[in-house]
Amino acid sequence: MSIDRAEELKEKLTDKYVVVDQSIPELRRFANWTGKVKTVNMSCRALVEFDGPVDIGWYDINPDYLTIVDGPRPKAAAKAHAPATPAAAKPAAAKPAAAGKSPLDAIRAQQAAKAGGTAAPAAGGAKPSPLDMIRKMGAAKKSEGETAPPVESAAAPAAAAEAAPAPAEVPAAKPALPTTGPDGKPLSKLDLIRMQGAKKS
Repeated sequence: MSIDRAEELKEKLTDKYVVVDQSIPELRRFANWTGKVKTVNMSCRALVEFDGPVDIGWYDINPDYLTIVDGPRPKAAAKAHAPATPAAAKPAAAKPAAAGKSPLDAIRAQQAAKAGGTAAPAAGGAKPSPLDMIRKMGAAKKSEGETAPPVESAAAPAAAAEAAPAPAEVPAAKPALPTTGPDGKPLSKLDLIRMQGAKKS
């Protein structure tokens, strides 16, 4: 019976360290980890908790794909930092040394270099910040806009008034047809149509 088999597996595997069979595609993600069997369920599958860095779940795995080991395998040592290659050091060497400058000054110098260095150097030899450049551009536009506007002649409003089309005459509203007869009863649609035809003729 499956219950007897589950009890047998529970006694054999509970609290044992196991590794998975890496030939099974769905178990390859656990290849570098050691698992600990917490229990065996009634479906005869082992509930395994792996020693992954952030994985705290239990996975039910067929015991045929598990191999008991003596203890947790040592974690792979972190890779030693390789010395900087000349190619990696080249960009750092290409940047000008910013001795005695704050990080903000260095950023401003880089932005000015990207802009093509068109801005005139500010006092002290430092290049103006982007904010200073925007202010100068705004001041230049403002000075251009302060030129005297063209003087309109006195005849311009009169000419414009003459050029405007005269308002079209609104036709007089047509008198509405009566909707009731002499006896005060409402007229039928046929009577209304006849009255409209008689009026048109």
